Amino acid sequence: MFGGALTAEQGNIGSMISNMNVARVDFQNRMDGVKQYMAFRKVGRELEARVIRWFAYTWAESGALDEERVLSALPDKLKAEIAIRVHLDTLRKVRIFQDCEPGLLEALVLKLRLQVFSPGDYICRKGDVGKEMYIVKRGRLQVVADDGVTVLATLGAGSVFGEVSVLDIAGNRTGNRRTANVRSLGYSDLFCLAKDDLLVALADYPEARATLIERGCQLLRKDGLLDEEQFLKARETQDSMADSIRRLEGMMETLQKRLARLLGEFTASQAKLKQRLTKVETR
Repeated sequence: MFGGALTAEQGNIGSMISNMNVARVDFQNRMDGVKQYMAFRKVGRELEARVIRWFAYTWAESGALDEERVLSALPDKLKAEIAIRVHLDTLRKVRIFQDCEPGLLEALVLKLRLQVFSPGDYICRKGDVGKEMYIVKRGRLQVVADDGVTVLATLGAGSVFGEVSVLDIAGNRTGNRRTANVRSLGYSDLFCLAKDDLLVALADYPEARATLIERGCQLLRKDGLLDEEQFLKARETQDSMADSIRRLEGMMETLQKRLARLLGEFTASQAKLKQRLTKVETR
């Protein structure tokens, strides 16, 4: 009996090793293809070396595992549970997500995309159009001045940046432009969250949205980039619209109740009329 169990276990181990070997060969083939392309296009030795080091780092950290392809067959609920188990430690370090509702966490974690940056890569530059926000999973980043030398701040695991330009904060004098230069110090793994995905997720969680907007306003105020008058006007307009929507919803509820009552009265009168017609016909 035990012999059969051991044979099955050995078979599973052998299958795993075989799959790993296939993944290694596939990864090596992809890297060789990129090498041939770079040689053909003569991109230069320095860039070739950076690309090869990126491949080496990616393999060392994940074994070239294509998470999206592996999990694509699972339903969203199971993918969310796996993603939360895998990435929860990183999300716990993010202050704005620490006390958020489980539903929001699930919605966000499904939209996160992992990106790997090489030493010296700029994740974003001041003035660029902001289309995503970032959460640092691993590594260290530097916020640098326009001269590219002066280091203004260092970001580590759990740090969030880029939210200012994706939140469409009224009164932001930069519009939806980046307000800082952020550069990878070494290799860094970042979760990327697209603007549209973030806004859709936050639509059902106004408290979390308010927290993010307040954080964005603080950063803008610090740099003198927030037009307070325009921001307050926009907030008053939003509050007024919210009040109008609530009043309309109240009116709709009242009308629905009246309609239901009238429909009930009409149905009752129809039933009485049928009874009377029935009596007349039987006579």
